[in-house]
Formats: sequence, C-alpha cells, structure tokens
Amino acid sequence: MSPLSNRTRVLLLFLAALAIGAGFIALNHEASSGFFQDDELANISWAPLADAKTFFIGMIDPRFQRDNFRPVGHLYFAALGKYAGLNFTPYVTAIFAIHLLNGILLYLLMRKMAVKEWCALAGAAFFTLSASAFDAYWKPMYVFDLLCTTFSLASILLFARRRWVLSFVSFWLAYKAKELAVMLPVVLGVYEYWFGERKFRPLIPYFATSLSFGIQGVLLNPNKDNDYTFRFTLESLLKTAPFYAQRFLLLPAGGFVVFALALLRDRRVWFGLLAMMLVMVPVLFLPGRLFEAYTYLPLAFVVVAAAAAASRFNPLWAWVVLAFWMPVNVRQWRHERRATLDRDRQIAVFVHDLGAFVSHNPGIQTLVYEGVPAGFHAWGVSAAWSIFHHKLDSPAVWFDWPDARSVLSTQTIAYAKWDAAKERLQVTVRPPAQP
Repeated sequence: MSPLSNRTRVLLLFLAALAIGAGFIALNHEASSGFFQDDELANISWAPLADAKTFFIGMIDPRFQRDNFRPVGHLYFAALGKYAGLNFTPYVTAIFAIHLLNGILLYLLMRKMAVKEWCALAGAAFFTLSASAFDAYWKPMYVFDLLCTTFSLASILLFARRRWVLSFVSFWLAYKAKELAVMLPVVLGVYEYWFGERKFRPLIPYFATSLSFGIQGVLLNPNKDNDYTFRFTLESLLKTAPFYAQRFLLLPAGGFVVFALALLRDRRVWFGLLAMMLVMVPVLFLPGRLFEAYTYLPLAFVVVAAAAAASRFNPLWAWVVLAFWMPVNVRQWRHERRATLDRDRQIAVFVHDLGAFVSHNPGIQTLVYEGVPAGFHAWGVSAAWSIFHHKLDSPAVWFDWPDARSVLSTQTIAYAKWDAAKERLQVTVRPPAQP
C-alpha cells in the first residue's frame, strides 16, 4: 500500500481537525442557554464603565494588583459588557473561540516537540472535548484561565522559535490574565535545558519578572486569613492534590496515574509532567479555592506528556484510548451540563425579574431582598441591581442586615422576595416604615 501523498495527508488532518471542532460545538451548543453567575455579573457591572487608560496602565504596571485586577481578562468583560449587555450568547461564543484556538496552539506545540501528527491531533481532541475543566468554556468567569493558557502556549512556541521579545510579551500577558503564569519562566527554563541550546541568558527578564510578581503576591496579598490566603502546608496539599488529580482523567486519582508515563524515559513526557506540576504550584496551596477550571492550563501539559508517550507507538492506539475514554467523558459532561443549566435558569429568572422591575420603576434606587437562588451571592445581586441602574454600587441589602432596618424606615425601596418553590422573584414598592 503506497503512502499517502503530502496533500492528501494534510487534507485528512484538516478534515479531522474540523470534525473535532464540530464535535465540540455539537456537544456544547447548549452553553448559550446558560446565564451569568455572581462573579460574572460583578465584572459586567464595572468593567464597561472603566476607561481605556485604566486598562492600558493595568497592562504595563509591574506592581502586584491588590484589587485582583486582571486587565487581559477584564478587557473581555469591558468589550462584551458594553456591546452585548446581558445577552449571554456572545460571551459563550467568544470563549468557545478561545478554547478552540488553544487546541490549535497545543497541537502546534506538540508538533514542535516532534510528537507524531496523529498523536498530536488525538491529544488536541482530548483537550478540546474534555469535561475535565468543563466550567472553563461554559462560564465567562473563567476567561482568565483560557486567556492565560492562550498566551502561555504562545510564549512557549515563540520561545522555541527564538522570538524572545514576542515570547516575553506573551508571558507578560499570560500573567496579566491569570497569576497561574507566574511559574511559566521555570517551564521555559526546562524546555531550554531539554530541547534548546541551553542558552539561559534570554530568560533573565522572565525570571526577574516572575520573582518580582511572586514576592509581591506573597507579601502584598491583602487576604490574610480567608479562602484567598496561600497556605504552604502539607494539610493544604492533602486537600488540593486529590481534588485536582481526579479532574484530569475524570477517574479517582487519575492525575496520579499519569506519572507512570515518566517510566518511558522520554524528555517530552518528562517536560509535560514537570510543566503540569510547576503551573499548579499556586493552586495547590489555595485549599479554600477548589475549582475544576483551574486544571485547564495544567491539562494542556498533561496532554503533551500523554501524546508524547503515544508517539512512541502506533498512533492508532492513541485514538483507541480516546474512543474508550469518551463515554466516561460524556457521562461527566452530562452531569455538569444539567447542574449548570439548572443553576443558571434560576439566576436568570431572578435577574430578569429584577430588571423588569427597574424598567418600570427607574426612580427607586435602593433594593432590599429576601432569599436568592441556590449558589447566588450578595455581590451578584448588588451587581445586577447596579447594571440595571447603569452605575456603580447601587445599594442592595439583605433584609436581615443591620443596614436594612434603617433603609426600610427612611426610604421608598424595592423589596424583592425569592420564591424557591415556584422559582420566581416578587418585587414590590415599599414606602418608608411599612410593616
């Protein structure tokens, strides 16, 4: 049997890539039926009101952002918040596009590391279709993780091609998207040691920047004793490591199993595994912040290791393993989809009913509310109320807070009560001192 011509081979690869993209969209098209969570509403409430100067300074500022300003990701909320408002579909369309772009960048990185074409494509398919980091491409809030991955992969690719300046700019933007990229210079150092010419001088600005941001992040972190506090303890690892390990393959301890690939004594495998561990350092010591989307960038490096291992054998086996894994993946995806859409539906009703009230009563500036949908928080209610009034920090208080008594006795307010059984929000005008 004669080997395929180069044109035929490229055509088949292109068609396979199109099939992967189409499969992803078909599997996840219902994401556009979702709605915003509280953190997303909070970003939409202020980002579109910020001026271009704020984002420009944030992009170039070498100081640690104590207010958690991430200009690369917040720019997404600024643009879409201004032109799409609370229309959820454009937000999902954008993160779908970023996710598919990341699949392409990951494929290019694997090919740069001499992973066989069809193994690299199987790896890209695993990454693109995986429900491991489901929220990352269903919820706009995790655009920070997506963009951090985009610029991290771009930085490695550009570094491998000796485009030092562009690689550094990509690293900088990756950090400005999410602090997870603080360990990227070490990943680049490992790449240079195993696959480059061992010229480490160009890495000096990377390490200086990383060290600066890292020290500032530890010393200037305003969160001293809450969920955002780094806890460098064994107890933290015992909590975080099993959680994230389960996410990679959607199997108990699946993330630990992949370390068996290191026995193959392949530098490409070692690079993928070591890079995965390095970028996970920040999240492993945040036991109060356990989110599946945080596995998104580490998953990309796990894929590099797995595809490199598969590249040592017949590529057909990579696709066989992928086929056996897909039912497990789809089962998890269905579970995540149901839970997400159910939660989003209730929040959408709450927010839309609130908006309907404001449209008929624009002069009422203060909200007192009683009850919210499960998983919705005070800052989400406040953000939604502010969005409908087109200004920051419109007063919204829980009925049992100390401030509520003063507000109820002195102002005409909107009183909102969430009926969990009927899944509807009743909003009424209440004059001062009404019982």
